[in-house]
Amino acid sequence: MTIPFVAVVDDDEPLCSSLVDLMRSVGYRAEAFTSAETLLTSAGRFALDCIIADVHMPGMGGLDLIRELQQQGIATPVILITALPDKYLDDEAVSRGALCLLRKPFETSSLLDCIERSLVR
Repeated sequence: MTIPFVAVVDDDEPLCSSLVDLMRSVGYRAEAFTSAETLLTSAGRFALDCIIADVHMPGMGGLDLIRELQQQGIATPVILITALPDKYLDDEAVSRGALCLLRKPFETSSLLDCIERSLVR
């Protein structure tokens, strides 16, 4: 069985690093990206099983990342995270194709549940 490969995309480097550590602690391979643009130019983007991305980052945010992945023919499930209380964001995230939208601070168990759901698709 292949070990799932998770990308974490967030401009908040300490959060990004802690999420990568969490992924590795539960047995996943994980790689950090400090921008969506960096992920999109990575050769490994085709091998990802799940992407965790912040909604708002300098440059391209998580919603635009989903659109760009779709345009590249990459169907990797995306879990969006945000600190913003925007009530319309839930609908937009779903309409763009996000698997989950979690609000910071979120429970680790909620994130892991979303990842597990992404792996059985």
